[in-house]
Amino acid sequence: MLAAEPLVELLLTLGLVLLAISSLNLVGLTLGRILMPSRRLITMPPEDAPLPTVLVQLPLFNEGELVERVLDAVMALDWPKDRLQIQVLDDSNDGFSRSLSQRAVAGRRQEGVQIELLHRIKRTAFKAGALAAGLERSDAAFVAVFDADFMPPPEFLKRTVGALIVQPELAYVQARWAHINRDDSLLTRAQARLLDSHFRVEQEARWRLGLPVPFNGTCGVWRRAAIEDAGGWQGDTLTEDLDLSLRARLRGWRSAYLNDLPVPGVLPVSTRAWRTQQFRWTKGFVQCFVKLTPAIWASTALPRWQKVMISLQIAQPLAFLVGASCLVLGLPFIAGAAVAGETMGRAAMMTSMLGFAAPISFLTLAGAGSGFRVTAKEVLGALFLTTGLLLSNARAGLEALVGHRSEFVRTPKASVAVTPRAFRWPNGLLELSAGSGLLGFALLEQPFSVFYLVMVIGGLLGVGTLQFLDGRVLSKQTGAGP
Repeated sequence: MLAAEPLVELLLTLGLVLLAISSLNLVGLTLGRILMPSRRLITMPPEDAPLPTVLVQLPLFNEGELVERVLDAVMALDWPKDRLQIQVLDDSNDGFSRSLSQRAVAGRRQEGVQIELLHRIKRTAFKAGALAAGLERSDAAFVAVFDADFMPPPEFLKRTVGALIVQPELAYVQARWAHINRDDSLLTRAQARLLDSHFRVEQEARWRLGLPVPFNGTCGVWRRAAIEDAGGWQGDTLTEDLDLSLRARLRGWRSAYLNDLPVPGVLPVSTRAWRTQQFRWTKGFVQCFVKLTPAIWASTALPRWQKVMISLQIAQPLAFLVGASCLVLGLPFIAGAAVAGETMGRAAMMTSMLGFAAPISFLTLAGAGSGFRVTAKEVLGALFLTTGLLLSNARAGLEALVGHRSEFVRTPKASVAVTPRAFRWPNGLLELSAGSGLLGFALLEQPFSVFYLVMVIGGLLGVGTLQFLDGRVLSKQTGAGP
């Protein structure tokens, strides 16, 4: 028996309870999406109201040829061209990407478009810094933001800016992401399912419940006055979008969400790229948790139940760190060196049931009507691949808690016409080693525990293998795309 067994059991029980609370948060959002009535957003201004000038900001970093595509989409927006300002905020340190941006902007300028290229030699505050620098060069009352891999539909500004015009309490309007290359591979289908659960379930539930709808960094329009009132773009977290949207809510501004306004974008085609993206998002969320939780609970503008829901929202990624800690603390119990008490046994059973039921319901609701086989494949893929990020995202959460700063790493993306050779990273050793070690340990000490650990073991081995092979095993290589 371990000398510190009572302490280990106490810590493990506490961790299991925290994981159960995290799962209950998903249950609450799922029920909110199902039970709460839909909300209608007025999106058209009065016919006699003059249309305002809108600034469209396109932040880029080594995005290559994507600049042409996003500019084509912006030029097709149904908005008077004399009231449309476009900024290409290109922080690229790649000469080829910069030359493509220069050529694209010069060509549009010759056509009479109000467009300018801003290139910063030093990426101070990363994307937040680029957006803030661009904002200083315009006096437009409304600001639309699109990452380079998204293509807004023509009606985008009419619907989003229209809502902001008729509802002055709104700080911003967020649209839903759609996915051009969803069917490329199981990796992209799993990503699409995860993002759909965020937009179709979580964002929609928050909108129906009257909770703040977080800005997702792209595919949205801000009221300039709200940006300035909330303190502007700040680069002290890796999720400047979540940070600003919550600061705006603390200042009394509201937000809106348009689930029926999809904006097509590109999903990462590499497991390593997706892992990098998830690391940044996880760390950024926890940074916002550390930064904003005191202000949230001190706020007089938020009812207590909203404070709880917002806190759970920004603390949700800490489930990876808590889960990794529980896994390590549970090893002595698997080996028989420690014996679980009744309280811990109940906590483990409750957490296990919620840990399966909550995300499965959450993910399934995101694709209602897609058929059993498709749903099962995407949901299981999403569960295994997300679990495979346990170590990477646990590290992200820990770095955020201890205040370790890291660079804003843009997610590498390629159109489906680009071959995987452009994203060939021989990696995955950490996940492969951890998954193999955990499997061997369980088989040697208590073979039955493999069934309990199958999700963790399978996820680590799967993500490790996919990184090593760069996703080629699952890729269909359809070559489809825009």
